[in-house]
Amino acid sequence: MKTTWHYRDIIDLEYFLHRDKDADEDVLHVRDRGILLEQQNLPVNKKELSRYQLIRLWLDTRIAHEFPGDEQRSPGTIFTDTHFLAKNLAAVIGVLTGLFAGLSFFAYTGTTPVNVFHFLLLFVVSQLVLATLLGCGWLVRLVLPRMRPPSFYSLFFRGMMARLASFLHKQWLRNLAPDKRASLGQAFGIVKAGSSVYGSLFYWPLFALAQLLAIGFNIGLLATIFTKITTSDLAFGWQSTLQVSGEALHRAVQLAALPWSWLPTTEMAGGYPTLAEIEGSRIILKEGIYHLATQDLVAWWPFLVLCLIVYGLLLRLVLFALGKAAEHRVLRHLHLDTAAVEALIRRMLTPLVSTQAPPEPAKTKLEDGAGGEPAEPQSPQAPQAAPLLPQILLIPDDIFGLCPPEKLAPLLHNRGLAIKSVHTFMTGYEEDQELKTMLTDSCQGPEEGVFILMEGWMPPLVAFLTYLKELREILPKKTMIHLGLVGRPVRSGFTPLAPQQLKIWRKKLTALGDPYLHTFSLTP
Repeated sequence: MKTTWHYRDIIDLEYFLHRDKDADEDVLHVRDRGILLEQQNLPVNKKELSRYQLIRLWLDTRIAHEFPGDEQRSPGTIFTDTHFLAKNLAAVIGVLTGLFAGLSFFAYTGTTPVNVFHFLLLFVVSQLVLATLLGCGWLVRLVLPRMRPPSFYSLFFRGMMARLASFLHKQWLRNLAPDKRASLGQAFGIVKAGSSVYGSLFYWPLFALAQLLAIGFNIGLLATIFTKITTSDLAFGWQSTLQVSGEALHRAVQLAALPWSWLPTTEMAGGYPTLAEIEGSRIILKEGIYHLATQDLVAWWPFLVLCLIVYGLLLRLVLFALGKAAEHRVLRHLHLDTAAVEALIRRMLTPLVSTQAPPEPAKTKLEDGAGGEPAEPQSPQAPQAAPLLPQILLIPDDIFGLCPPEKLAPLLHNRGLAIKSVHTFMTGYEEDQELKTMLTDSCQGPEEGVFILMEGWMPPLVAFLTYLKELREILPKKTMIHLGLVGRPVRSGFTPLAPQQLKIWRKKLTALGDPYLHTFSLTP
């Protein structure tokens, strides 16, 4: 059975993943593996969990631990509550705006009739133009998908997500600890910037808010029209400097009335003024309105109301429904397969390793090929484990001799990875180009990835960052790139990598905007 994510789940997931970004990976491994083992030790939960169930289990456990009780709401819950409030405010503001716009427009003094052209241009044609621009943008993106032009609403609401995050940060989260508030603000930024992962996901709530605002506006305007028609004597007419004949206007009115021309009417044929009524409601400036018949001056209002209902209210309701359908479609087809999520799943599915004795101070994981975590308890039924993912291992030429594959294999195995082949890189321009060609032909399957070993004691060079960008361009979009960092080379292997050095690398690499790049320390 297909499962659907919700916005609160995605916000909470990004929040917790960001909080774990700089934490010790061994501690994270023990915690996340324990979450799975605790669930599998329950007598009613002996079957293997799907990918969605693993993430859901981890997320529910973290929420229950970090935000216990109803008084402590998670970031996702706050986002959901704020979105609900925003929808209600948008509808109310739309209704009030429509009421005030209608009252201002229908301020009829008895001497100047309501200009039909003004009404149609302000309240009907303007909405049709916006809908047409939206439809044209959708058609262009459908016909020319590589261009990916931004839609009108995405341009209009480009900065709204940032303002919403700032509002949440300042007004709603004062009771959270400072580190949690900072992490939440950055999590919103990650969600906004991760267009390659989430696509148009966070565009559709803004689209729905715009439609609710327009729906409320049309309702308020319709309420004003009916109130004015009921309580006052409104007159409608038309005038134009251009030589527009009554016959031409009558044909245009007939065309506009096609959607409701089938409705039974008593006063008007087809729900629009007749030719005689159109000609009888034409206003000539020097003649005034005193010679015009009342039945001609009031014949326009049903047509205007139906135009507003069909081309305003119903159109916005259709757009709102289409937006909700597109939103549910994106949520149902959402694939959480970023580097952070993959690392989480690997930590849950990879068993904890053990050693007979703690590692000596002069030795590291890279030298011994084993970690120092205690082994997980054995049970009659083996816990769920992850299959090893084949990796193409790239090692710089200057440290290739210090990194024999037999020492690297256990370290990769502890992370659920297996060595498929080993290659040197950064040896020369021609050699690196040949290596890129090989990677293009080799990394075709979704389970295959690239593992790069680098010295992390020095900041990343511009040449290496450029190399990573070029790799991402030639590799399939979702090919995982694992970047394992080691310390200074010594005779016995490598020194441990300092946490601050790892933070510097991650900060630099985050600027690349690659959600499928996983950076970690390969030494304790």
